[in-house]
Amino acid sequence: MQAEDDVQVLSRIIKARKTQKVLGDVDHSIHFTKENIEYYNGKVIDSIKTAGWAPFHYNRAHEDLAEPWRVHVIWHEDCRIIASRFEDWFSDVKATNKLPAMLSACGALIIATWLPQFRGKAQQLEGVENSIGLPKQIKIDDEHLAAAATMVQNLLLLLTANSMGTYWSSGGQFRTPKMFEKLGISSDELFLGGVFVEYPETTSESVERVSGKQRNNRSQDHAWLREIRLTEN
Repeated sequence: MQAEDDVQVLSRIIKARKTQKVLGDVDHSIHFTKENIEYYNGKVIDSIKTAGWAPFHYNRAHEDLAEPWRVHVIWHEDCRIIASRFEDWFSDVKATNKLPAMLSACGALIIATWLPQFRGKAQQLEGVENSIGLPKQIKIDDEHLAAAATMVQNLLLLLTANSMGTYWSSGGQFRTPKMFEKLGISSDELFLGGVFVEYPETTSESVERVSGKQRNNRSQDHAWLREIRLTEN
């Protein structure tokens, strides 16, 4: 049956998705053919648009948009420009910082942000009577964040289905107001994650791939799963 086939395909994609850093060299470019760039850039855009079908519980109603997330895409050549300027922009770059190397190798960097509605206003709202109450406001922001994370997971699976590698980064300097200013990202947005996208056929003698640390730490018997059964007394 078609439904069973769809389930098998989706299950395979979920299990195939994995975290992997792809590290390049700021001083050595990676060759992508024009056809490769055009094809996979298009797949990235299509994946983002489809990922945006993620559910959200509340209408964020910011700038006439209901979604509580925003997505910013930086293509390969601009990622390399950021990598080359990284240490000029930031004085706190440690020798162990992998972001310039990751920027040098990725086909694209997708920056996902979310738009809190009340976060940061808790202090001024505390003890003040309002129409929905502070606990409700916190709940709404939690819903906005959860919805944005769901969109990112959709995106990771779609990129995997399109044969592209991914690494969901917590951001480092990309979280900072200075980087937001450099990239023209609104201060209304909060950084959720940077998805580094590896295009197929990424080849270079200087490229290194490092697997994620947590994949082998998953519970073998799904110990986090609990079934609840209620019995009548």
